[in-house]
Amino acid sequence: MNASAPKQRLFLKAIGLFSLVRGVNISVLMTAQLLTSLFIFSTAPLAVTLMDLNIWLIVLATGFSVSGGYIVNAFFDEEKDIINRPEKTLLERHISAKTKLGVYFACSILALLAASYVSFRAVLFFTAYMLGMFLYSTYLKRTFWFGTLVSTLLTVLPFFAITVYYKNFSLEIFVHAAYLYTLVSIREFTKALYNLSGDLAQNYKTFPVVWGERKTKQLISALVGSALLVVVILGRFFELNAMRYYFVLAVVLLPVFLLLLWRFSGKHQFGLLVQFVRIIILLGVISLPLLRITI
Repeated sequence: MNASAPKQRLFLKAIGLFSLVRGVNISVLMTAQLLTSLFIFSTAPLAVTLMDLNIWLIVLATGFSVSGGYIVNAFFDEEKDIINRPEKTLLERHISAKTKLGVYFACSILALLAASYVSFRAVLFFTAYMLGMFLYSTYLKRTFWFGTLVSTLLTVLPFFAITVYYKNFSLEIFVHAAYLYTLVSIREFTKALYNLSGDLAQNYKTFPVVWGERKTKQLISALVGSALLVVVILGRFFELNAMRYYFVLAVVLLPVFLLLLWRFSGKHQFGLLVQFVRIIILLGVISLPLLRITI
């Protein structure tokens, strides 16, 4: 019994650390970066792109830097998260403050090391990115408007590391980025509704705290309309190939989300809507290979 106790504690710490750095989110982000490199940014054959070490290093630098950002964010949000996500927070409390600090610095150093093998510009990019996440976690997230807008920008920004690497600044890239940014904004404002009780308790000036639930839903509705407009632009002016089927599905799912948004009002229901948007984003990520399949 006693012999198994250290193993159990180690297992809980491992699970807590995976939760702390949001391992699932990191995996999806890194996969999305790789797929966008293969099917959007690169014009080379898939095998050539896969053999490009710099792409893998950028993806690794992203994973390490974002993991560090999640640790800082969780550190400063612990009291709020006890209210909003008590089970998750209790699991992460198996990780000591010293371990969190050590993992944060390790992630930061590894991110910069990976970036340094790519270029000096990559080092500058990820240095600025990690500084932005630190400022967001310590100050900006408590401010009105900037909190959600900066959070959305930090989510989308890693894809610009790939853009800069390939020097691909075409209009099509920016329209795809606009669609992603709009979806992430919908998710973040819906998450703000989910986190309302904790934000109120900690005096965070989020949009729902300042303007209330109804106006937040109106803003999310406008964002859904914007996302649908971007889909129309993509379908009308750009060649989507088989990925067109994903956007047809998105046109169906987004109005369903909007209908549920206005029917729902409880915290648990808003949590389901956050997952609903995440599924739409995830489907978009795994559908990227369809861009190379003609119909």
